[in-house]
Amino acid sequence: MSFIEFAFMHPGAHETFTNAARQHGLEATWHEDAIGTGATIVRVSEVGLTADIEAKLEALAQQLDEESQNWADSMDDVRLSAVGIVVHLGDGTQSLARVDPNMMRRILSVLTPDEVGQFVAKIADAVENPDNSPICMDFHD
Repeated sequence: MSFIEFAFMHPGAHETFTNAARQHGLEATWHEDAIGTGATIVRVSEVGLTADIEAKLEALAQQLDEESQNWADSMDDVRLSAVGIVVHLGDGTQSLARVDPNMMRRILSVLTPDEVGQFVAKIADAVENPDNSPICMDFHD
């Protein structure tokens, strides 16, 4: 089953969005992201998803994102002004990389949390295991 994903930083925004998707007759589920950003990810099934419904959901996601940013700004909410990614290191330890929330929102608008996690893991591996060979030699992993 294919689906589209939306990331929400504000507590409760994912519930509003999930309910809206279900009101359009779509299957929608949510879970906390796997990389420790504090975002909640809503997955919406593409079965029954029309261009019109998708446009409405995109507009709602944008509205909820703006509302959550306004709320965070007015409340000076530390959770939304300091987002982080948990980096798993080769020795089994973890490190928290702090990321600007606006940057994280932009990243999550084009990549899934799993893709971000894979990207971060590649960077961590490259830092821990430097490789100066030409990039064109072998890009298969």
